[in-house]
Amino acid sequence: MFSLLGWAGRAATVAGVAGAAAAIDLVAKAVAEAWLEEGAVKGALPFVDLSLSFNHGISFSLFPAHDQSSLALLLAIQGTLTCLVAGWALAAGGGLERLGLAAIVGGAAGNFVDRLMDGVVTDYLDLHTGGIRWLTFNLADVWISAGVVMLLLDGLPLRRRHRSAGEPIP
Repeated sequence: MFSLLGWAGRAATVAGVAGAAAAIDLVAKAVAEAWLEEGAVKGALPFVDLSLSFNHGISFSLFPAHDQSSLALLLAIQGTLTCLVAGWALAAGGGLERLGLAAIVGGAAGNFVDRLMDGVVTDYLDLHTGGIRWLTFNLADVWISAGVVMLLLDGLPLRRRHRSAGEPIP
């Protein structure tokens, strides 16, 4: 019974974090589509503008899917990888690892649903410095990046040393 409660707690954490991340991302994308015109730039911060664009591929527009068969393949790969990371999150040993993986799942799920509904992923945050535009992304990409940072932090040698010694982790 104890292990079932432990599994239920892990599942609730993963589902809650991933669900919230995906929902916030999808709402932000809907607001961006309603408020912004494609190609128009609205200043937001000194290094981030709002600029609506649509990504047919994966990160940095690699491997664009312009026809139904390539879109189906891209969705199948994206969905499979998202499910694998969700399983990894459920099996994760530590809280920070689980939280990071759940954030990755939420971001990936947000982009998956967006691509499933429209055939593209909506991007609207435009990073720039010194007149150079670096990339345009969305909150799903932020959740994925934050999850990777959490995984890196969880893997730091200091954290592993405390964990193996049974000491509380700072």
